[in-house]
Amino acid sequence: MSGNTHVSERLKSCRENLHISQVRLAEMAGINPTQLYRYESGKAKLLMDAADKIAAALDVSTAWLVHGTLPIARGAQIDPPVPAGGALVLNFLELPPVLASAVKRLSMQNGSTVEIELLDLARQGLEANQKMAIDNSF
Repeated sequence: MSGNTHVSERLKSCRENLHISQVRLAEMAGINPTQLYRYESGKAKLLMDAADKIAAALDVSTAWLVHGTLPIARGAQIDPPVPAGGALVLNFLELPPVLASAVKRLSMQNGSTVEIELLDLARQGLEANQKMAIDNSF
């Protein structure tokens, strides 16, 4: 899901990766759930006002949601702006080639972006660390 991927796919993928229902996201963004469905399904063009609200609810940048460009994180700055892409993120993080390849395959398999998969893997790692800390405290 790079810059050439439809906004509807980025929106749906991000919402699903955060485990948020369409109804809940619509509530968080202050928009009609039916309209959110139309945006996600590509039946309606995402207007900038709604894009700002949805991006804020998802805690992603409007630029990433609408255009697929970095930065993904809301309020983050990258100087100069660079296009989104798995190679950029993988090179930046300097992942071992085997791990980089696995993350790319996982993102393609899930219809997601490399960035989203990395964030999801990081979230899973944090949750596992928190669980281990709780288990070890007993």
